Amino acid sequence: MKTLTSLVAASVLLIGASAAQAYDFEQQTKDTLTTETASSRADAYQLGLNKLTQLQSASPRQLFNELDIFSLDADKSSTRIKDGAYVTVQERTAANGKLGYVGLVNVDVSYNEDRDSDND
Repeated sequence: MKTLTSLVAASVLLIGASAAQAYDFEQQTKDTLTTETASSRADAYQLGLNKLTQLQSASPRQLFNELDIFSLDADKSSTRIKDGAYVTVQERTAANGKLGYVGLVNVDVSYNEDRDSDND
């Protein structure tokens, strides 16, 4: 019986040690999404605002997929846009000389990755 108790205690310690070596690591990234070309600055700005609103109302998993984040160890449900997202407008000229405007949606994103201590 004493051997069984010792074996169970050793197993619990080993399991605990393995679990203690895994931890969450917060990953942060910046991304800029570009809207389609509009004929005016106001239209491009509105397209950018619409895209930002869509991102802010998306679920964490939708946001992870929309931003094309690549991470094998990511916890997709932890994805979020940090405060400070903003929209700018960029003027562009096509090869044919036609002027157009695009909205640029700038976001800081964070998500957690599950890491083992030996992966550092």
